[in-house]
Amino acid sequence: MKRAAIDIGSNSIRLASSDGETASVITQLAAGIEKSGALSPAGIEKTLDALKSFAAQTRDCSEVYAFATEAVRRAADGESFCKRVKRETGLTVIVLSGEAEAYLALAGCTKPNGPITVCDLGGGSMELVSSADGKKPDYVKSLPLGVVVLKNMFCGDYARATETLPRLMEEYGEVQDYPLVITGGSACAIAAAMLDLDVYDKTKVSTEFSSRDLDDFMPMFLSPKLPVFRPLTAKRADTLPYGALAIRALLCKLGAKKFYVSDASNLEAVLSMPSEAVEKLFL
Repeated sequence: MKRAAIDIGSNSIRLASSDGETASVITQLAAGIEKSGALSPAGIEKTLDALKSFAAQTRDCSEVYAFATEAVRRAADGESFCKRVKRETGLTVIVLSGEAEAYLALAGCTKPNGPITVCDLGGGSMELVSSADGKKPDYVKSLPLGVVVLKNMFCGDYARATETLPRLMEEYGEVQDYPLVITGGSACAIAAAMLDLDVYDKTKVSTEFSSRDLDDFMPMFLSPKLPVFRPLTAKRADTLPYGALAIRALLCKLGAKKFYVSDASNLEAVLSMPSEAVEKLFL
């Protein structure tokens, strides 16, 4: 039985199927949402184009789970967007809560055994979830600190972002001092850049880095020549600096000297869960 999952994120749309097929498109659905309160008109059209393609790719799947996250969750036109998706693609979109989004990140990521804190760094939000046993969440909090939101907030002023982010991170409150795993497209692109990959390889980016590694590469991430230094980052070059700054601020808040990156995340969780568990989570 072939299954598929589609993540309608604030920055990108991703597809994964149980037979290993994957696809990803940058759409920046959340661009400008802080000012307008609505989804980006250009982002909507790009997202719909991607979803039409994904719907065609998954016609032979017995189950297709499409879910949306922070951008659709907070947008005034989120409900009308979901209705339009249904009308034009046939896909039923479930809008996840921040807590459900964090739970899927914990369930799907590649992580060490034992206690863990998982950060899902998206386009519109950043979820933190801690678990003493690596399975059941003990702490969950979602804040609108995704890379598209931060780009809109700071508009290229990296000095102001560096100064402000530690204060914004304090809103997470007290978080257990567990090993840290970071998921999401920005984290994976940052890992690929630090590894100097010419071709993206999910098995290579899913590894451990030190906080010093990130500090050493920070001038490159904040450079306007980032796409020249690391061509693989070109599609995310406008938001990647904010991802790097957010991760550094989070590491400082947690006092973490190292972190793991996981390519696997919510899509893998949905594909691995029994249908009944997915449907219960999506209620």
